[in-house]
Amino acid sequence: MSTEVFRDHIAMPWANGAGITYEIVRSPETGDFDWRISLADIDDDGPFSVLDGIDRWIVLLEGDHIILASDEGDHRVEEHVPYAFPGELAVDCTLGSGPARDLSIMTRRGHIDSWVEVLTEGSHDIDASRGTHVIVCLAGETEFDEEELEYRDAAILTGNPLVTTTGACAHIQLQEV
Repeated sequence: MSTEVFRDHIAMPWANGAGITYEIVRSPETGDFDWRISLADIDDDGPFSVLDGIDRWIVLLEGDHIILASDEGDHRVEEHVPYAFPGELAVDCTLGSGPARDLSIMTRRGHIDSWVEVLTEGSHDIDASRGTHVIVCLAGETEFDEEELEYRDAAILTGNPLVTTTGACAHIQLQEV
């Protein structure tokens, strides 16, 4: 069983230049991605980048809440509750009570399907035998296969690991279409 752990994240500007994201892992590693997982700092109210052909998930890590407003209505994003939306959707973000940080999962539509769930305190059996499974520590510590992840650390899982968290971790499932 092999494990890739990601502790160093690469800082880069948002596509619209309005903020900074910290790339955790992507596939492929260069060129256009099929999928990408990153952390985004949201320092001010404003628009998210519009990304044609991309399906997006966000999970709020820090901040009281954010409001995402679009032509489809307003959605209140709460801490550790995954929210999915299409990248083509023009979305304006309003901060709840100051700066926020989110976990951002992007997949190229027609190439990769994704699902995101947040695992809370306790132990969880993960069947990572098909597709790609990534966990990101959101709070506390997360352990599996003698590996320990701290806040914002991530790992690609293989096999059937028992994942134990003292807080919360995101479990991201990616499957080729």
